[in-house]
Amino acid sequence: MKRKWLALFMAAWMGIGLTGCGTSDSGEGNTGESGSAGQTEQNSEAQNQESGVQESASDQQPESGSGEDITLRFSWWGGDSRHEATLKAIEAYENSHPGIKIEPEYSSFSGYYEKLVTQLASSNAPEIFQVDQGWVAELSARGDAFADLSKYSEVIDMAQISESMMNDYCKIGDEISVLPFGYNGTVFLYNRTLLADWCDEEGRLEMASWDDFIRIGRELHAKDAECYMTTAVTDGYLRYILKPMLEQITNEIDIQDDFTLGFNQEQMTQAYESFLEIFAQQVSQPYDEAVLYDSMQNNPLWLNGKIGGIFLFFSNIDTEIAGLDYDYGVAGMPMFADASISGQECCPSLMVAINRKADEAHQQAAAEFLEWFINSEEASLILGTVRGVPASASALEALEKGQMLSELMSQGIQISNDTISLKNGAYELNSSVKAVFVDYMEKVIYGVSTPEQASQGMTAELEGLLKDLSGQ
Repeated sequence: MKRKWLALFMAAWMGIGLTGCGTSDSGEGNTGESGSAGQTEQNSEAQNQESGVQESASDQQPESGSGEDITLRFSWWGGDSRHEATLKAIEAYENSHPGIKIEPEYSSFSGYYEKLVTQLASSNAPEIFQVDQGWVAELSARGDAFADLSKYSEVIDMAQISESMMNDYCKIGDEISVLPFGYNGTVFLYNRTLLADWCDEEGRLEMASWDDFIRIGRELHAKDAECYMTTAVTDGYLRYILKPMLEQITNEIDIQDDFTLGFNQEQMTQAYESFLEIFAQQVSQPYDEAVLYDSMQNNPLWLNGKIGGIFLFFSNIDTEIAGLDYDYGVAGMPMFADASISGQECCPSLMVAINRKADEAHQQAAAEFLEWFINSEEASLILGTVRGVPASASALEALEKGQMLSELMSQGIQISNDTISLKNGAYELNSSVKAVFVDYMEKVIYGVSTPEQASQGMTAELEGLLKDLSGQ
């Protein structure tokens, strides 16, 4: 389904999954994240693994009756800034809602999904839990995870979320299973200081096509052998370069919701051949060097101003340039001449659900909390962008009025919303599907397989995997 995000967001408001579209938790991301978020979120979460998992002391679902106080458990993952902001928001809510207690259960990303599945199986999951967009289809198939939020449409103002996002990512059949905390889109963040020779008088990078991207990168490296047009972590090469190239070629979602492929071997071969040019022409930092670093903040070439730019989710812009003294700009995805869509990801950064097994009183209280947490000005100003740019129109408006979005992030939002893109398929971000893509991408990069061989092997393996996932 093609759509212009700006028109849809603005029409519905004022109108993703690898894993959810990612977001770092510091200024805003999964897929970042990984499981979905983005590369920055993964790094932040990894750093927090050793800091200990903070959890509620309560192991049982609270019993409640009419007129009694209600305790709600709320679980999420992230780094310190997300934890701190969420705890502050919880405190504010409790102060204004006597009789409601929110017990926080927070941790790093590592192990979160496995623990949630175990809790669901033992009927001990929190009433409110954060999920990655890439998990929604699998958890929904269990039948015991998600309460139908359409029952609370009079409590939660869902009109604040764009209709397209609700239809594409939140509904499973006739039920509303999840809601988005935030949303994200792919843009190209470039070092205007380094790329001044390729910018116009107003500092806009003169790059519209992949041919432009390759040419600028080749000329930059020839000018300074230490410089490259771009770099990425493993997930970044897949999500921000290879898969967009493939979608621009096919104009289709890579993994269709009916468990079929949106591409054939010839199209995958073409995508691999185009992708390899960024390495053959020395446009990208060599892959075996780039993947030594788990984020741009750990990559010396990025920190030292030797990288022309990086593809990323717009909510990660401020995080990736923190502490760097260069002039930056934001551009859209380069495209093939005959492409009609960008291949960018524009999707929820993180999702939230209410436990289907919670009793009616607890589900009602959870819905009331989520209305405040997602849509209220008070919560928005506390939470900022720790879960990505808000998907709620009212929350986004609050941040804009409070001048809590940087100029670059605002530009990135506008560029992404103006770009025609495809939704992520329900199994696009499935961990097993992603592993197959990564495996064959690396075989091509390292010369273990030719593009033709990799395309043949990958399509066959994916078709078998998708058959298994479909239960056929």
